[in-house]
Amino acid sequence: MPSLPASWATDEPQASLWLEQVINAGVNIGSMAFGVHMAVYATCTYHLYRSKKFPWMQQIYITVLFILAAVTIACNINFNELAWIDERNYKGGRSPVKGSKSVNVDDSPSGPLAFINEQEALPVDTIGNSAGLVITFLVDSLLIYRCWVVWNSNYYVIILPILMLIASTVLSCLQTIAASQPASSLWAANTVKFGLPYFSLTMTLNMLVTTIIITRLLLARRKIRSIMGDTHGREYTSVAAMLVESALPTALVSMVLIALYAQGNTTMTLFFPLLPQVQALAPQLIFIRVLRGRAWSKETMNPNVSKRTLQFTQSSSGTFAGPVTRARKTETSSFDSHELSTIRMGDSSFIEK
Repeated sequence: MPSLPASWATDEPQASLWLEQVINAGVNIGSMAFGVHMAVYATCTYHLYRSKKFPWMQQIYITVLFILAAVTIACNINFNELAWIDERNYKGGRSPVKGSKSVNVDDSPSGPLAFINEQEALPVDTIGNSAGLVITFLVDSLLIYRCWVVWNSNYYVIILPILMLIASTVLSCLQTIAASQPASSLWAANTVKFGLPYFSLTMTLNMLVTTIIITRLLLARRKIRSIMGDTHGREYTSVAAMLVESALPTALVSMVLIALYAQGNTTMTLFFPLLPQVQALAPQLIFIRVLRGRAWSKETMNPNVSKRTLQFTQSSSGTFAGPVTRARKTETSSFDSHELSTIRMGDSSFIEK
């Protein structure tokens, strides 16, 4: 590949050039993630439509998440268009480098980078950020609800998660207000003091609730294995794997984002458009696994049989039709079904009796 003339290269400082590169790459990565989101949303809607009784609440929930995710990526794309195309001759009013001293307007940088740094308070950027914060609230609320159900409607278990959710919601509102102020930005001191605690608290909440749910399922798995054997215990392992697979990506992206943001590292911008898409995917992946029959249902335990084998059958279309139980005779001692945990996932929840 022939080298381009050196005269074509920008004369911007390397730090400024890197910031523009990660902002552009971040939006592209977010757009690719939204493409994955579209496919997952269509798949989830298909499985919901095939349900015997169409679950409107789940459909409305994932549709709201999809719309909000579309708003976030559309606003990011539009803001970049303003910076690099529509307003490329923008005359800046202050230095974009975090921690640098203010300068006179005549000496200040101009162009796309100055626009990005100084015009993040525009409505298009505020709307995009707000949509992402609403996604976080909805996903965290669902995780707390599932935690409440799996612990047999035990309110004591969710007291701390609810308090953390309230605190993170307040911080998200304060961050949005701070970022929407004139000449403010993601790196401004008034934004960082709210943004860093918010991201940290949200990540901690997600990890806490997921850990609580998995702990409950593993305890139930131990009881099932002791009574019915290892084969049945593996089904609880698959449920735990579902939770990890759906929530772990969000936690990982959040951890990287928070670590970079706390250090003032602009590489954090690379992950910012990706986070809302990953968050919105988690509930839909859970719903898909449930609707394909990859989970325990309330019919899994039946007190009228002494021993059973759990199978997953495939429908003619190739999708999993759901768990099917077969009673089989055995010489082993019978069990008391009331000693076992019944977990219902048909409505994306877990109920223990």
